[in-house]
Amino acid sequence: MITHSMPAAAAGAAPAATVVPAAAAPSPVPPIRLACVEVCNFRRLACTRLDLDEETTVLVGANNSGKTSLLTVLRNFLGDVPGFRPYDLSLSQWAKLRELSKAWEDLAEDPTTDTKDAELWEKQLQHLLGCMPFADLWFDAKEGAYSYVAPFITSLKWAGGEVGVRVRLEPVSTADELRKLAWAYREARSPVKELPQAGHAWPADIIDYWLRHPSDLRRVVVYRLDPSKGPLTAKPAAVPQDLPLGSLAVDLSHLKKLIRLDFVAAQRGFGAEEDETKSESPNSRPGMFSSQLLKFARQHLNVSTSAPGHGKELVAAIAKAQADLDDLIYKALKPAMEDVEVLGYPGLHDPQQFHFRTRIQTADLLAHSTAVQYLVDKTATNESLPEHSIGLGYQNLQSLSFMLVSFRTARLSPPQGAPAAVHLVIVEEPEAHLHVQVQRNFSANALGLIRPREAVHSTLRSQLLISTHSSHLAHGNSFTRLRYVKRLPAAAEGIKPSTEVVNLGDAFGTDVETRTFAERYFQVQHTDLLFADAAIFVEGTAEKMLVPLFIERDFEKLSKKYVSFLDIGGSHAHRLKPLVERLGIPTAVITDLDPVVPKKTADDKTVWTAVHIAGQPDLASGNDTLASWHPKLADFNEYRAPAVDARVWSSAGGVKVCFAWQLPVAEASDQWPSSFEDALVLANIPWFKKLGEEVDKKKPKGALGKVVGLVVDHPNHGELAKELHTLMRSSFRKGDFAATLFEMLNAGAALECPAYIKDALTWLSAELKVNAGETP
Repeated sequence: MITHSMPAAAAGAAPAATVVPAAAAPSPVPPIRLACVEVCNFRRLACTRLDLDEETTVLVGANNSGKTSLLTVLRNFLGDVPGFRPYDLSLSQWAKLRELSKAWEDLAEDPTTDTKDAELWEKQLQHLLGCMPFADLWFDAKEGAYSYVAPFITSLKWAGGEVGVRVRLEPVSTADELRKLAWAYREARSPVKELPQAGHAWPADIIDYWLRHPSDLRRVVVYRLDPSKGPLTAKPAAVPQDLPLGSLAVDLSHLKKLIRLDFVAAQRGFGAEEDETKSESPNSRPGMFSSQLLKFARQHLNVSTSAPGHGKELVAAIAKAQADLDDLIYKALKPAMEDVEVLGYPGLHDPQQFHFRTRIQTADLLAHSTAVQYLVDKTATNESLPEHSIGLGYQNLQSLSFMLVSFRTARLSPPQGAPAAVHLVIVEEPEAHLHVQVQRNFSANALGLIRPREAVHSTLRSQLLISTHSSHLAHGNSFTRLRYVKRLPAAAEGIKPSTEVVNLGDAFGTDVETRTFAERYFQVQHTDLLFADAAIFVEGTAEKMLVPLFIERDFEKLSKKYVSFLDIGGSHAHRLKPLVERLGIPTAVITDLDPVVPKKTADDKTVWTAVHIAGQPDLASGNDTLASWHPKLADFNEYRAPAVDARVWSSAGGVKVCFAWQLPVAEASDQWPSSFEDALVLANIPWFKKLGEEVDKKKPKGALGKVVGLVVDHPNHGELAKELHTLMRSSFRKGDFAATLFEMLNAGAALECPAYIKDALTWLSAELKVNAGETP
């Protein structure tokens, strides 16, 4: 049994952070790294490029965008055994594959018995391979990496630079192999090809055929690529290069020496062990950490009395334990053995006595459900708990940490040869059961656990690739490390949806100030913008509290979509324009007009002063977002009844943003408010008035009471609008006002949503096609 001590407060919860390895002295920068991956023909990844950070890359994005596909395709190509399935083949290639297999159904004789039509079969081979998934791995290598990249170099004068490797799935690699596949398919299809397609008789097509013959999708072939046509050049190619006909394959073992991949899946099964171990039977399986420890021990720690490389003390201890165990077993079984001898066995010429000789395997000592226990109090060594009694967060953190350490050990101790030059560790959604502080620090701590510590390994590169749905984990990293996995809808009929990966480090270009602002904002707000289907920017706290309630009540279908709310204000929303454009999700910006007029000061300087809208000739909008992003109207009166092109901004790439600001309120004699609170009151005058006139109820107090008083005391809408503006510009507690209305609206109050906000939400509903997919 292995016992770990832990603070009493940690039982049932994850610790604040993982233990960071001690900082080592600066070491030389490894001479090689995986810089870029291009994937084609895998699931929705029709042609997708992923740029990797030198250390940690974090994939973010909405559901069903392709994050898991990116991780899976790398695992399939670089893992120990290719795990491709027929449905991994991109949907965009199915029609081509079916067309090809349709020709095989009409074969009259076995094509493997002759060599005719060689050109036709060679053409069909290229057609088939052109439909297969492949991944181009692009390495940035220095001269010191020559021994690793030599098999993939295309120039005799190589002195460092880009090195490209293509890994492609190949059910067949030659025309002769294709003939065999074609005839096998023809034989399988022949009995059923005349049957109705609706009957689903196997095989319906080549995809269906491979479902029963998955071994055809287990072979990957490696090729070298021309770096002058790759994505790391000064003018990168738009699409992956074509392999020249007759390209020679490179032995897969060379790629294994260049890069090793380890994978941590999202579903790690925490909590499932509890029911299985309640019986405490001898066959109860170990917990997650115990299982990992058991596997690690069997691979790296098993020793015996004859095992080389272990200290004399350890060998002596195992030998003594084995001898003592032999003796104890014999004594325990001796009575039973004596009963056997009564029957005359063993005889004179038979073996005369039973003898026991045990063999202790270190790992087997851990193969039980209580192999690992935890001490809550170091001074009470007899009070320990099995790992299943500890919280899921602690279990997950312990398991993750040990996995990463195990990967590092396995990488540095390969069965043969030297460690791989590049170690890519993929962690899928590590945030499960981990609290916020751990999520923020996870990337840095995890990278420390997979890095070799010894100076002799200083030339080896370790890289981390993480997918996440956690805003805390995402915003714990710099934008330069974030990659937004973006869904691309079908552009036309017959075109399949696909995926694009956006490097958010490039979203702000050279504008360091704006990028710094965005990073700090996201770290403070922890917004889920990077995982949303749409976004709504609001001016302040009141809108962020009340607009979601209006959506829930008045836009039920929109409320079921994944919409991110950002409280950023009109002074800063325009700073996120580059990010919105790169994310490509429909966005509504609900902001204030902020009307101002010029005014001379005592020292003859012109300053802009906030006013309520009363038809002043020199009115202007003080809102930076409206002035610098959209619609940039020179005449303030144009904001009164904006045309569609003034409300909706479209980028060159087709991203749409709807801008909404206060409009004249018909119910208030066309008074024109300039803030959300003004607009809300003017759109609901009867409701607020009723609150003040109900004698049988307690009059509202606080911020709401002040507003109700103004509504009751100023029946003239023009005067009310002016007084509301003055109140809102004073020490009025907008947060208190919004919180009170939030409670009332949540309880069913009949407050109307201001028209300008309702229009924006209607536009957003249309952009998200909220009615799509409904059953007629």
